[in-house]
This record gives sequence, C-alpha cells and structure tokens, in this order.
Amino acid sequence: MAHLKRQEMPKFWPLGRKKKRFAFVPVPGPHKKKECIPLAVIVRDIFKLCETGKEAKKIIKNKEILIDGREITEEKFPVGLMDILTIKRTKENYLILPSKKSFEFRKISEKDAEYKYCKIIGKRMLKKGMQLNLHDGRNILLPKEEKDKYYVGDTLKISLKTKKINKVIPYKEGADVLIIRGKNRGIKGKIKEIILKKDLQGQRVKVEINKEDKIFKKDLVFVIPKGFG
Repeated sequence: MAHLKRQEMPKFWPLGRKKKRFAFVPVPGPHKKKECIPLAVIVRDIFKLCETGKEAKKIIKNKEILIDGREITEEKFPVGLMDILTIKRTKENYLILPSKKSFEFRKISEKDAEYKYCKIIGKRMLKKGMQLNLHDGRNILLPKEEKDKYYVGDTLKISLKTKKINKVIPYKEGADVLIIRGKNRGIKGKIKEIILKKDLQGQRVKVEINKEDKIFKKDLVFVIPKGFG
C-alpha cells in the first residue's frame, strides 16, 4: 500500500485529517511505524519546502535531504528519535526530539550534526564479539573484552563519519533523561532510583520531574548528557 488514510495515521503527524484524504506510509526502516514520520511529510508539511507530494518526491530524489549524513532518496523513509536531518540547499541541520504532541526539529550547528546519540536496547555475545543493538536499528560489533563498558539503557555518542563510539553516557542513578513516549513525552528529568525488581511489565525507573517523582518503564527513558538542550 503506497498511501495511508489520514484518519489512520499517528496523531503526532502534523497533518490535518480533513484536508487531504491520503498520506505517505513509512517503509520499514530504522524506526517503528508508530514512532516515525515519512521524509516526504517532513519536507512538505513541516519545513514547507514545497506544496505537493510530487514536489516533495522530486526534492528527495534529487538527494537534497540527508539523514544522519546519508543521502536519502526514498520519500517514505522513516525519520524519528535523535535522527540528524540536513537540508542541503540551506545548509541547515536539525536534531529530531520528542515533544508533547509530535517531534521537535531543533536547529543545531554543523559540528553538532557530526554526532548522533543512540540508546542501547540490546546486548548479545556472539562468536565474533559483542553486539550492541541501538534504538535506530544500528548494530555495533565490539571485542568481547569490552563487554563491561556497555549496558542496556546506556546512551552512545556516535560519530556519523567514522561510525565509532565517541562517548558513553551511563544509565544510572543521577543521570539526566528524556521521556520519549507517553503523556510525559519530551519532558526531561533525573533518575532517582533504578527499580531492579522485574515483573511481566519490565524494569522500572523512578524519575524526578519538576520536583515530583514519577515511575516509568525503562524503555520510556533516554539518557542524555548533562546540559542537553
């Protein structure tokens, strides 16, 4: 299916549900369908670089938009959390962050656009080494000897040019975090306690937000560096 009825699209897409009948459907990629926005929608409806879907396709096919430093030519490419978007014609760079109702496209410098923050969501030991699975679909293979340097929940600062890890920001008490889904989406807080007791709903974490303690599932928090944003 090439298009999606607007009544069926995620609520955070910045499209009126009564104006036009169909929207682009994101193709399988680095982000889940319900946690991304198709690139053509960003080009046409958020940055308003054109007026029609056909014009958006042309801009993208002409390799005018970069995601994480890569030229993307698929108009339905899924764009989401912590991606770096670059518009060639204006030489502008944007960091994609969650906001209360949608995504925030925060303008950043060219230097900041050289790096990306990725959350470790899985860790596996393989014959060839240790594999880290990241929130944007990336997999990084490291020597087994480094297994104690990285843990699920940590955030990695990765160079988009070299693909190497520049820094590890640990998932621990006292860490600053960003809530990435739910009614507190886009709000920052600080981890007060990691609740180690596990149950069918997964690990919990106590986060202080505006001097109030709230409990979240581990997968709803994204560790960020001090002074982020």
